[in-house]
Amino acid sequence: MSKARPPIYFIRHGETDWNRQGLIQGWTDTPLNDMGHGQARAVAQALAALPELTPDCQFFVSPLQRARQTMGYLAETLALDPQQIAIDADVQELGFGVWEGKAFWELKASPIYPALPEDRYFWRPDGGESYEDGHARIRRWLDNVDRPTVVVAHGAIGRCLVAEIAGLGLRDLVKLAMRQGCYCRLKDGTAEWFDATSDAA
Repeated sequence: MSKARPPIYFIRHGETDWNRQGLIQGWTDTPLNDMGHGQARAVAQALAALPELTPDCQFFVSPLQRARQTMGYLAETLALDPQQIAIDADVQELGFGVWEGKAFWELKASPIYPALPEDRYFWRPDGGESYEDGHARIRRWLDNVDRPTVVVAHGAIGRCLVAEIAGLGLRDLVKLAMRQGCYCRLKDGTAEWFDATSDAA
């Protein structure tokens, strides 16, 4: 049974050009594109409409630019002081080492990439991290979560967070879809996604 925790609102950063091109980003510090800025703005407006989200919540963001830009819209909408937002390397994206900047299809076609999802959890690219490494970071980060929290981060590390809260197995963790322009409410051991762009003007 998963540990009781306060609600966590997870947001994956908005789209970047590398996302659109299907390139692996990892620790490469890419900015949002025009679509990404629109997605981030829509998510900020959707979250700001939730009465349970107030400036008294905890706010965490990855140090990478695309996540900080996304958080910037939420900070503006909620009128947050910059000191209220913790930049935390524990929620930074997994590093993909030598594969950063290459296409995902190249990685998936490579004989060094495990065929089974369960094995991908433990696979560590040269110069990078495994899902297992990211999961350890998320567990450490969760030790600092003691009240309702908003975190803006990334796809792979987001899988680790959602799986940890929802109690998912390794296969389900690796195959989780990480959507942009949405937020995920992690509460009472469940993960519920909300599309912020569907109602956006």
